[in-house]
Amino acid sequence: MRWKAVIILFVILLALVPVYSLNSYLQKIIQPRKSLGRLFLYLFSGLLTVFVFVLVVVFLIKLVFPAA
Repeated sequence: MRWKAVIILFVILLALVPVYSLNSYLQKIIQPRKSLGRLFLYLFSGLLTVFVFVLVVVFLIKLVFPAA
C-alpha cells in the first residue's frame, strides 16, 4: 500500500516539470502584464493546461494501477 502512494507521488512530481516549463513559455509568449486581454488569454491557457495536466496524470495512474 505504501509503494502505491510513493509511485503516484513520483508520477505527479515527474509530470510537473513539463507543466512548469510550459507555464514559463506561455508567460514569455503571451506577456499577460501588457493588457487585460492578454491576461485573460493567459488565465484561460492556464486553466486549459491544468485540465490537460490532471487528465494525463489520472490516465498515467490508471495505466500503472489498472485494478485500483
